[in-house]
Amino acid sequence: MNDQNLIPQSQRTKSEQRAVASAGGIASGKARRLKKHGRELLLEMLAMKELDPSVVNNLAAAWGLDPKAITKEIAMNARQVDKAIRKADTFAYKTIHQVAGTLEKNETTNNTFNVTISAEAAKAGSKWSEKG
Repeated sequence: MNDQNLIPQSQRTKSEQRAVASAGGIASGKARRLKKHGRELLLEMLAMKELDPSVVNNLAAAWGLDPKAITKEIAMNARQVDKAIRKADTFAYKTIHQVAGTLEKNETTNNTFNVTISAEAAKAGSKWSEKG
């Protein structure tokens, strides 16, 4: 973008200001309609009962659930729990607790952790972190 072509609204005529504001309002309305449509589609997708039978069977076996009770939301929640456990994914952990309502608002933004480890664990950890 060429900054020299940018003219502040205060330096435009009233008709130019109206035209710019109108164009911005139209673009804003279009963006809101697109977001609303995307939310509606997502909610429809979540409401659909159809899931891949292998996903349903795996979840039912792994979590001891009734295959008929497994919805897409349950499948996604189970996947987040699995990701938090298997990959030690902090974001997945926080998301699970936010959805469940078990984290306080200030806990979700705190990124400080106090950890005490032994010298042996520190050496093992440095070897582990070098691998990946």
